[in-house]
Amino acid sequence: MKKSKYIYEGLLLIVAVIWGSGFIASDIALTNGASPMLVLVLRFFIASVLLSILFYKQLKSITKADVLGGFIVGLCLFLGFAFQTFGLLYTTPSKNAFLTGVNVIIVPFICWLIYHKKPPGKSFLSAIICVVGIGLLTLDTTLGVNLGDLLTLICALFFASHIVSNGHFSRKINPIKLSILQMYFAFIFSLFTFLITDGGVIGVKSEAFISILYLGVFCTSIAFFIQTYAQNKVHANKTAIFLSTESAFGTIFSIVLLKEVMTIELIVGCIVIFTAILISEVDFNSFRTRKIPQEE
Repeated sequence: MKKSKYIYEGLLLIVAVIWGSGFIASDIALTNGASPMLVLVLRFFIASVLLSILFYKQLKSITKADVLGGFIVGLCLFLGFAFQTFGLLYTTPSKNAFLTGVNVIIVPFICWLIYHKKPPGKSFLSAIICVVGIGLLTLDTTLGVNLGDLLTLICALFFASHIVSNGHFSRKINPIKLSILQMYFAFIFSLFTFLITDGGVIGVKSEAFISILYLGVFCTSIAFFIQTYAQNKVHANKTAIFLSTESAFGTIFSIVLLKEVMTIELIVGCIVIFTAILISEVDFNSFRTRKIPQEE
């Protein structure tokens, strides 16, 4: 049982690696003329079509309960990305990344609110340590609070809600169906917002579409499917911690591919984040000394 648990947690780390590479693809798409909302529309469209083709047989047996679950999870996913996107218009990328990562602290409280079960202390401890690590990776000297920061905090709330709702419904709905439905709803919401904010205007270079294709296939179709599948066996609190390593892997990819300068803050930040994972894995009860019965 414990061995299988590590397999699912390993899958979540794979998701974080894929999302880490997505920072590079997103940067290429945006610098080649694609608007943030256009990127969302196309990545969710690609994911919807690809998953529907691969698992078309699953579409025949979708129920109203499946649609409701997909709607809720897809709405949380879209709102997370939307508030993150609009927040980026008014704050720095570093603060946007850091405040998005705050979702790792919010998840335990949402679980506590919904399931009326207080998470173990190590969940809060590892979450706080993880946020410290994300801060070392992303924060600069601009520490004031503005509209963009508030929008990004709302984004963190919805990303946390997505993790919790995805874990909840993945135990009630076939993960394949849930993955497809949330992509469809996220696409519909993104398209509606794109038509309002961008007027439906598409004027980008071909390089942007190649990056968006990567985002749609790997960072959306494959990554979110793996997340949904793995969350069937991993608690939301621990899922948030594993997925938060996205920032560490994003930093590593930036150093390797974009030749960003490696600093002591980046190194320490990565170490702190992975330390948070180790803490979440440790069974502290096993360290308690057992009382040895005395001989009479």
